[in-house]
Amino acid sequence: MSMLARNALRGMTPLFIAAMLAATGCDGGDKETTTTTTTTTTKKLEFFVKNAAGKGIEGAAVTVEGQAASAITDANGAFALEGVGAGKAFLKVAAPSASYLAGETRHAIEIGEDGKPSESVTITLSSRPSDSAKYVGGTQCAACHQTQDAEERGAPHAVSITTDKSRMISLEKWPTVGATIDSKIKAMDPTGAKDTADPTKAAQVAVVLCQPTAGDYQMKFGGTADCTVTTDGTFIAVSGTYGGEGDGGIANKPNFGKYKQRFLAKLSDVPLASSWTYTSGKDKDYLILPVQITQSGDGAPKTGAYKETEWADRGRTFSRQCAGCHNTGMELTREAASGKNYTEAYSYKDMNITCEVCHGPGSEHLAATTENRKLTIITPRNLTALGENQVCGMCHSGDDGKSKDPSGVHGYAYNLANASKLGNGAFVAGVYDLKDYIKGFGVTSAEGGAFNAWPDGKHGLAHRQQYTMLSYSKHWANSKEKLTCASCHNVHSLYQGPKELEEEVGKDEYALLSPSHKNNTLCLTCHAGEAPYASLTKEDVAEVHIAAGGKAEKNHTALAAGGGSSSAVADAVKAHMKDKVPGMGSTYDPTNDAKPVGRCSSCHMAKTAKSGGYTTGKDAAGNTALVSGDQASHVFDVIKYETSSALKKASGGKDTDIMPNACGACHENKRLSGD
Repeated sequence: MSMLARNALRGMTPLFIAAMLAATGCDGGDKETTTTTTTTTTKKLEFFVKNAAGKGIEGAAVTVEGQAASAITDANGAFALEGVGAGKAFLKVAAPSASYLAGETRHAIEIGEDGKPSESVTITLSSRPSDSAKYVGGTQCAACHQTQDAEERGAPHAVSITTDKSRMISLEKWPTVGATIDSKIKAMDPTGAKDTADPTKAAQVAVVLCQPTAGDYQMKFGGTADCTVTTDGTFIAVSGTYGGEGDGGIANKPNFGKYKQRFLAKLSDVPLASSWTYTSGKDKDYLILPVQITQSGDGAPKTGAYKETEWADRGRTFSRQCAGCHNTGMELTREAASGKNYTEAYSYKDMNITCEVCHGPGSEHLAATTENRKLTIITPRNLTALGENQVCGMCHSGDDGKSKDPSGVHGYAYNLANASKLGNGAFVAGVYDLKDYIKGFGVTSAEGGAFNAWPDGKHGLAHRQQYTMLSYSKHWANSKEKLTCASCHNVHSLYQGPKELEEEVGKDEYALLSPSHKNNTLCLTCHAGEAPYASLTKEDVAEVHIAAGGKAEKNHTALAAGGGSSSAVADAVKAHMKDKVPGMGSTYDPTNDAKPVGRCSSCHMAKTAKSGGYTTGKDAAGNTALVSGDQASHVFDVIKYETSSALKKASGGKDTDIMPNACGACHENKRLSGD
C-alpha cells in the first residue's frame, strides 16, 4: 500500500473512533499532510470523515466507487459500510455543504469476505473559500509559509514572466551595439498597414534585431534592414521576457526541459495599440513580439517565428491569450462595441503563478482565527485525485485550450458565467471541473477539441498537454492507486521528484527524500517488490538513492549506506529490458544524459511532443528522420517502432509527420524518415 508525499505526518497520532483509514490535511505553517493514511494494528477498525482541523464532519455521503454501498456520517463524522464487494475498493465522499470539497481514498482499501473494510479509514476533506474570498497575493502567504514560498519562488512557475530584461538569455543571438541581425522572419506590420495586394489582410514586413545602446534590445519592422537607419521602419523595444528557465537557461535545472524565450512589448510602444481603449490596466497588458529564441531541437539556440502573421492584433494581447496561466488573481472585463470580446479592463495580484492559483483566494484564510485557519483554504492533497490533477491540468491540458465561455476567446481555462463567483471566472481546482472551462476539453483537435494529439489520440503532439496524456495512463486508472502530478513532482520547486515519497511494505514504512527519475529511484520506490521487479527490495532502491547523495528512512529512522544492493537494481532493470527486447545488451547507464540506457523514462516517456523544436538524425539508410520532440509523453507506455510507423499523420510527406518512438532516440534503425 502506498502513501505518496506525506510530508508532515511525523509525530502525529491518528484519531480512530468507529471503523476504516486515517489522514489529516493542511497542518498550517510549513506543514502539509495528505488525504488518507491507514493502520492495521488497532483491534477496533474505525471510519471517519473529518475536516482539516481534525473534527468530524456530519452528513457527508460516503460511497464505494463502482458499487451501490453507501453511508452517511453521524455527528462525529463516523460512518459504517456494509455489503461491499470483497477485494479492493476506493471510497468517495461528497461534500455535505459549500464549506467543503469532495474527497476520496487515493489508495484502494482491502475489503474482506464479510463485506467490511479490513483497515481503519479517515478521509479528510479540503475546505472551500466562499465566493466572497479575494486574492491577496503571494507576499501575504509568505509571512507564514516561508519554506514553501522560498521553494516556489525558485521554480519556473514563479519566474516565467519577467517584466524587465534581467532574465534575457542567448544574448549572442542579438547584435552588438549599433549592429543589425536579420531574423529572416516577416511579420505583421505593427502600424496597422494593409497588404497592397489584399487590403483585407495585414501587411507583412521584414523584422531585424537591434541594440541601439547597451542593453536596449529592439526589433525593427520594415524599412531599411539596418538598425542605424532610424528614419524608416518601426522600432519596438523588448520590455520583458517569457521563459528561458530550462536546460542552459537562467535557472539551468536539468528536468525543466529545454528553454524557450519570447519577448514582451508594452502596448504603449506598439503604434497599432494606440487606438485601443481600456478603462483600466492598459499599462499592465502586453503583446508578444514575433521573434523568439529556442534551445530545443537541432543544434545551438536559434531564432524562430511566433504568431508572426497576427502578433500585433488586439486578439493576441497577453491578457486575452496568456494571463489565465501566468497571473494570480486575474480579473478582466471585455468591451462589447467590437463584438470581439477584446480586453477592456485588466488587473492581477501577482504576475506569474503564486500560492493562490493552487490553494484558492486567501483573504478569508488570512483573516481567520488560528483555530479556523485550516478551514478557509483549499488543500489540494485532500481533493479527489481528479481535483488535484486539475490543479495542474488547468494549464497542462491542451495546446489550444481555449475558454469555454466566452467560447474560444481566451487562450486558457475561463468561464464568464462564474465571474461573480470564486476565482472571478478563472478556474479553481476542486471547486469546478475543467470540462466547464475549456472548450473541447478531452477531445482531440482532429475532432474539434483542445487536445493536439498524434493520430492515436493519446500521445500529445504539442506542449502543455501532460494532464490529458496522464489520463490515458495506468497511473491514472488502476485497481491499487490513484496517482497525481504531485506523486512524481515536487509541487513547489518542481525540481526532481516529490519532497518525500513513501511506501509501506507490511508494517514497515519507507521514505525517500527527493528521489530522482534519472537514476530510477523515483519509479522503483513504488515498483520494487512487484512484477517485473519482484526481486527488488525497498532497501535496494534506497541504497541507490543514498549512494547518489540522497536520504532515505525506514520507519522514520535514517537508513545508512549498505542496507541494500545497488547492483540488484541494475540487474533487475537489465533483466526487464532483456525480457521485453530479446538480444538487449548488458549496458546499464541511466544517469548518462547523452544516452541514458536503462533509465525508466527513456522507454516509458518518449518525447512525442514539441514545444520549441524537433531533433532529427539519420535513419539506417542515411536519410534524415525525426528522433524526438522536446516534451515527454505522460501515457507511460512504450511506443514501439511499429506503433510510430502506423501513426503517420495523414498529410504524410515530412519527417515531422511521424510520431517519435521510444527506440529511435538511440537506434538509427528505429527511426522513420518521411522521405
